[in-house]
Amino acid sequence: MKKQFLTQMGLPLVAVIFLGSVTAQGLKAIAEAEPIWYNCLTREVFTPEKQAWCDRWKILQNGTYLVPSSLDLNPQYIKVTLKNGRYQQEDGKFFVELVNQKGWMTLGDLNNDGKKDAAVIFGVALDPNGKSVATYLTAMLDVDSKPRALIPVRLGERIILNGPIMLNQAGAITVPFLTSKEVINRVYVMHEALKENILKQQP
Repeated sequence: MKKQFLTQMGLPLVAVIFLGSVTAQGLKAIAEAEPIWYNCLTREVFTPEKQAWCDRWKILQNGTYLVPSSLDLNPQYIKVTLKNGRYQQEDGKFFVELVNQKGWMTLGDLNNDGKKDAAVIFGVALDPNGKSVATYLTAMLDVDSKPRALIPVRLGERIILNGPIMLNQAGAITVPFLTSKEVINRVYVMHEALKENILKQQP
């Protein structure tokens, strides 16, 4: 059985390889528009556009995701269902939370099937204080009808973005990392591989 997961395309960064980590330099990406973002907690009468966006946002807040069961570099993946963007294991030793901030979530069409997909960033923590934490990028396919999460890619521990994550018309996800020295745009695309191979390739 084949699984879909997110990988990065292009040339590897010098001395830094996260599942084929790349910068976007030299890649001529199709022009990207600023992602739409709405506050879905306001009480005014929503426009049809905002209502449709917020309906999808709510699905993502309560969706079922594949997440790493540990912060190891080669983890096993489990399914968890979020409630209002969060999941907490009963013993209080495992937490998952979507980053519900403008720029950390976007909608588009990743696989060119005409259906609405989403790219989201979430954090996994092993304690309530967030001392042991890692940040991941994942995608949810067919949000409106049959939501299906992909195996995520680890972005790092605590990351800072220089701008919003974006989907372009080719179905790639651009994540603009901000470091102390520079901005690094990493581009992610869907890739098909057997699950056994996926686990071996995890950073």
